[in-house]
Amino acid sequence: MIQNLLLIRNQAQLKEMGSPLKYNILKELIKAPATCQQLATLFGCSKQKMHYNLTQMLSQGLLKVEDEANINNKEVYYRATARSYVLDLAIGLESSEKILDNRNIINSILEQEYRINLNNIADKLLDEALKLTKGMHLLITTGKFNLPLVEKLLVEAGKRGIYTTLIYQDLEQLQARAEQYSLIAFQADYENFNHKLKEADVYLNLNGESRIVEVTDPKKIQIRNRMLEKGRKIIKEKNIRLAMMPSLLNDTLSEQAIESEVQFWRALDIDYQMLSDKTLALCRKFVNKNYVEIENKSAAFRFAINNIWAECGSFGKGEFQSPIINLPGGEILIIPKPGSMQGKIIGDRAYALGEEILHPEVEIVNNEIIGFSAESNQQQLAKAIETGGKDGRKVALICLGTNDNIRGGNIDNALKHKSSGFISIYWGSNKDIGGDIAGNIEWFIQIENPQLNFL
Repeated sequence: MIQNLLLIRNQAQLKEMGSPLKYNILKELIKAPATCQQLATLFGCSKQKMHYNLTQMLSQGLLKVEDEANINNKEVYYRATARSYVLDLAIGLESSEKILDNRNIINSILEQEYRINLNNIADKLLDEALKLTKGMHLLITTGKFNLPLVEKLLVEAGKRGIYTTLIYQDLEQLQARAEQYSLIAFQADYENFNHKLKEADVYLNLNGESRIVEVTDPKKIQIRNRMLEKGRKIIKEKNIRLAMMPSLLNDTLSEQAIESEVQFWRALDIDYQMLSDKTLALCRKFVNKNYVEIENKSAAFRFAINNIWAECGSFGKGEFQSPIINLPGGEILIIPKPGSMQGKIIGDRAYALGEEILHPEVEIVNNEIIGFSAESNQQQLAKAIETGGKDGRKVALICLGTNDNIRGGNIDNALKHKSSGFISIYWGSNKDIGGDIAGNIEWFIQIENPQLNFL
């Protein structure tokens, strides 16, 4: 399979690319595999000369032998290693008197190779998900990672006459706030945010970096909780629509990062009405059921439903419509009844404080953790529970994914829980959707394709 990108990092590769014949061979082999004889005929040279050039290019990793095209096992088919070849930025690359940075390269691959129209996706988010119209106010908080999406949103919002306010908080700023700000400065930061919040019709939180920055000062935690409560009151009183996206875009030139970004944009490029219809229909199946049992890997846990919401990635008028949307959307959010959740959870992975935890096992009695273990990073699991405060052991939500556009593989774990077939169990706060759990740390356990039983 041809990869998306190959970085040219050494002089030998650069020398190979400098030959007009080899350059044209490479361009041809990006389109389709070919044999030595086919290429010799195409470029009007001897088979021996072509074989020599192909061998040199193979040795530098610019080409590969295409096994799938070698049908009769006699002819060797050659193929370009990647669709795009980019000179390492440490050497320097210019295009049209402009430095070609990582973002330009990635956007080019998304738009040219995968036909993903980033501006159209921003259109859909504003019109179909956030339901913004001319004269309305959009408040966005973001860090560095999600700026590619923000840039598209700002352009499209401007075209529509939508007023936007941007609060930028990158990882360094969030860490400084957690570790270096005085208590006065820490509180002033939240007060400034709440002041801007009062003017908004829609608040879009894209600050995924905040999930990996830990606040440890007890006084700052108190201030944060108090100011967040003020923010909730503002949102309720002003009827502000709240949208969030916990995932982080990648902005690096690697095959894994590009694959992840392709999945990210495709997950956002959804039919919001279809997703809403599907998610609401699934919610109706849970109504009037006494207990739900989730079973996997010889373990099971059960719970009764206190409340259920449909998170469709858009604001709608369905009977289960969540007051908050989590882009790209596609979840059923269940608040369990107090004291009703019992059993053992065996997850495929957990994600806490910026770290992946493999194969966590958690014992639950009366909605609270009484014991746990993990194959890796168990100490991170313990830390998340310990720093969660008085509600740190209490389950806040059980979430069922409904988005068919999201698959596994190289995509942010924070998006995987929206994939159809995934169930996630959350710890943290559920107050924004009407619950009474207020854990200080948000973390979750994911289960892939479990069995669901209604009791």
